[in-house]
Amino acid sequence: MISIMSRTYVGILILLSFIAIVVYMAMKQFETRCRVCVQFNGGTVCEVALASDPPSAQQQAMTSACSQLTGSVTDSFNCTARAPLSVECTE
Repeated sequence: MISIMSRTYVGILILLSFIAIVVYMAMKQFETRCRVCVQFNGGTVCEVALASDPPSAQQQAMTSACSQLTGSVTDSFNCTARAPLSVECTE
């Protein structure tokens, strides 16, 4: 007969294993890092984003940089539609 303490330790071990697997799988989604510099309305901002692939990371960094340079939805749209000054991505 397995004691209650043994079952508790096995349960804790299973739970910690599950958490470790979930964290590992979540971190695999963020393998690409992009740094994007944007110039708009006389200002320049560089932002970094992490994503599963370069286009997604670049778009997220671009959106973040433009949000700091713009004050309206129209400006934000115009900023993200422009080509960035520079893009550096690593996987």
